[in-house]
Amino acid sequence: MTIPMTFTAVLENIARSQIATKIGEKLKTAKSISLSGLSRLGKGLISTHLCQQQTKPLLIVTATVEEATRWALQLQSMSWRVYLYQPLDTFPYESAQIDLETAWTRIEILAELLGKPQHNLAIATTVNALQPHLPSTQVFQKHSLYLNIGDSQSVKLLAAAFPRLGYVEVKEVKESKQWSRKGFSFEVFPVNRNQPVRLSCNRGTVEKIREFDPTNPKSFTDLSSIAIR
Repeated sequence: MTIPMTFTAVLENIARSQIATKIGEKLKTAKSISLSGLSRLGKGLISTHLCQQQTKPLLIVTATVEEATRWALQLQSMSWRVYLYQPLDTFPYESAQIDLETAWTRIEILAELLGKPQHNLAIATTVNALQPHLPSTQVFQKHSLYLNIGDSQSVKLLAAAFPRLGYVEVKEVKESKQWSRKGFSFEVFPVNRNQPVRLSCNRGTVEKIREFDPTNPKSFTDLSSIAIR
């Protein structure tokens, strides 16, 4: 007879197991732990338990893109929000034509880590993907703008930030890397998003952040935060 178990029940049983307790104790003193002899599923279950216990994101580094993809699919089935950080198909530090879609995906993942990463965030990648052209944290933050609902933000400084990031001021925002100002509100089309956003400020405070369809401005989605590159 087969007894079905939910994924939550499986994790609860792992949490009560001796191996999970021992690994948790070792992590308090050791910088790293090698889980030898376990299958990908076993490692995934143990890693999921440990990351949930410590409310931290999970980074999986593999030798190949194929293996990273297998990890990503497995973690998705475990209710992780997974990003696949792909290599640029070039040798480390070598000048080359870079696929823009891959580049923007990588930038979005880095922005997620610099923002407020959730404990259920997982990133699957390869050794090669982590080697070339990684910007320093300072450089990345210098060329990014992070806004949250309730942030204190001067309208004057906000208007100066968009040109600094390379955005072009227009009357109506229709394309990527454009921005406009209407009183105490701004419309900007971030290069790292599929739709423009409207920022509404009131007395030096970010009051609303809304993503909208430029073909139908009345159709919008409320956001709690935004990262603009």
